[in-house]
Amino acid sequence: MDPLEKTSHACLAAALSLVPGFGHLYIGEKRGGPLLLAGLLLIVLWLSVFSVALVPLIGLVLFCMVDTYLTVSRDRGLLS
Repeated sequence: MDPLEKTSHACLAAALSLVPGFGHLYIGEKRGGPLLLAGLLLIVLWLSVFSVALVPLIGLVLFCMVDTYLTVSRDRGLLS
């Protein structure tokens, strides 16, 4: 994969991470499933009753975006 293709692939994965876990699933990471469930739970909590759930949701979105971008661009994420 050439550098330009790798960068566009990394940007797409990061954009998909606006819903936590989608970017990880897109690049084939195993932790995408649990992140998706956690993100969906936080979204449901935020939309239903608890506006406080927005703070961890934003943190999870930012973590997922940075982690997927770094995983694709340099073959290791924040935790690996």
